[in-house]
Amino acid sequence: MTNSTIALRRRPAWGRKALAATLLLALAACAPGAFGPAAATDPVAAELERTAQVLYHRMELGHLETGVYTTNALIDVKLPEGARWTLQDFAADGSSYVLVLTSSRLAGAAWRVSPRGVARFSPA
Repeated sequence: MTNSTIALRRRPAWGRKALAATLLLALAACAPGAFGPAAATDPVAAELERTAQVLYHRMELGHLETGVYTTNALIDVKLPEGARWTLQDFAADGSSYVLVLTSSRLAGAAWRVSPRGVARFSPA
């Protein structure tokens, strides 16, 4: 028997449980959607999520370059088949916007893109 084996055997049972719980919580924090409905393995949903992120970052880059939000930053964005973005709200001074990304390939899901970021939702 080695010293490390002896050390493991002398630890109280609650210590091992606490260690296991800590490791489980750390894994859950690394992959928050891995254990729930957000853990979609649908490749269409993943592609649309990436596209929504691209829309967000393009709008932010446009804002950095011009000082206002403008959809001109989205002119050359490649959209997946069946996807479209719609401008839902736009401040007259270019200080804010809301885009919605939908797809005919994925009914019942959409992504809201705004200066706050990207959020998936179910359209009414």
